Amino acid sequence: MKRIANYLAHFRCHSKGNSENNKRLMQENTLFETYKLIYVFDGVMQIEIDGRNFEAPRGFSALVFPFSRFRIKFDPAVKYVWLEFSGFACAAILSRIDFFKNKPVIGTIDLEGFEELFDVPEETGEPYALYRFAGCILLLMSYYIEQFPGSYMEYDTYVQRACRYIDANFCTQGFSVKDVTEKLKIDRSHLFRLFREEMGMSVIEYITHRRVARAEILLAGSSMTVKDIAYSVGYSDQMYFSRVFKKFTGSSPTQYRENALQEV
Repeated sequence: MKRIANYLAHFRCHSKGNSENNKRLMQENTLFETYKLIYVFDGVMQIEIDGRNFEAPRGFSALVFPFSRFRIKFDPAVKYVWLEFSGFACAAILSRIDFFKNKPVIGTIDLEGFEELFDVPEETGEPYALYRFAGCILLLMSYYIEQFPGSYMEYDTYVQRACRYIDANFCTQGFSVKDVTEKLKIDRSHLFRLFREEMGMSVIEYITHRRVARAEILLAGSSMTVKDIAYSVGYSDQMYFSRVFKKFTGSSPTQYRENALQEV
């Protein structure tokens, strides 16, 4: 029983909502360390994730991965529900579903009332509430696993392996494309071509994107100095970090923090 409780403790629901109550979901260019699962039950949603445009018609679902920048085109005719959650257990479950960063939209789950499964109970900190929430998440995910089982082994390409390795190590000082190619034992130019085709960006751009995304979260939600943040996301030179950050976001780290504080 204790082992089960420890496993369930990794489930955490941060927020939920629908097309009528979507303030947190609709924050443009906001980066989160959480997953966001969106289910469209009427209309056709237009969603941009990390600069790529996707379409999610009725019955389709979209998954926004952690540290991804996304924007939903407002359309009053589109009806949807969403959940924001995190946890190792959730990540393990999602790996069994046919969701990938370069393929974040799947469908169709045409089950009457399926959107009601997104109305999970609020977390109260009580053990029974944790079990109820985890039970609801498991039930919801079971439909996705049943209808869209992940082809993880078949789809485990060099690019997917590279992304996982980068996600786990991008904060390391001196981490570079060379580390990725040596880990995967693949020629640099070959990986570059595969990565560009599958992800729409180069390997170094992906590493930089991850670092900037993490820095944005720290700037908006911590009191760390810019120098410390730069170091914590893999940059030893604060000035270079600031130049890279401004190139990607249009604002200096200090300006970004000031704007984030004003929006609170």
